[in-house]
Amino acid sequence: MQKDYNNLICMTFLLTAQIGRVMWVWLLLFITGCSLSMGPSQPESAKGSGYKVKFQSENWTQKNEDRSDYVWVNKLDGRILLSNSFCDEFQDQPLDKLANKTFNTVDKLKIEKRDYTTFKNREAYRLEGEGLVDGVPVGLNVLNTRRNNCYFDFVSITPLESAKEVNTDFEQFLDSVEFK
Repeated sequence: MQKDYNNLICMTFLLTAQIGRVMWVWLLLFITGCSLSMGPSQPESAKGSGYKVKFQSENWTQKNEDRSDYVWVNKLDGRILLSNSFCDEFQDQPLDKLANKTFNTVDKLKIEKRDYTTFKNREAYRLEGEGLVDGVPVGLNVLNTRRNNCYFDFVSITPLESAKEVNTDFEQFLDSVEFK
């Protein structure tokens, strides 16, 4: 339960900091510290050995972070695309429950899409919505899946006025994922 609480705190800060372009440095610092599991022993990542994300698109810059697998920030408006993997973690909880936890701290959450699907020939769950974080409207997308005893999540966070633009980028981001 503490892990879930810490995750929600990190996601709230992540979403809030993302809105202010001046705060993007703080955001990147906190992205590196945010994960579904907090504490001294971090779960093993599948980055490199289990999957790669080869996303490339105009106006997006990849940020190399020690504790996040992959992070891209849009140079124009601060939109974020990110992915994390957690091996030997989160194997018992249903994918829909894990996806819903990502949005627990969003006020006036309006879910626009939620469904089980497949992603790269594996069961996946997709959740899209919008809401308010500290009074600021944001658009949110998450797709999560499991593979080879690892849990993967792929997330987009964007100011609401850019939410439709990020959908195309989020699809390209997902298309660029390669599992080994």
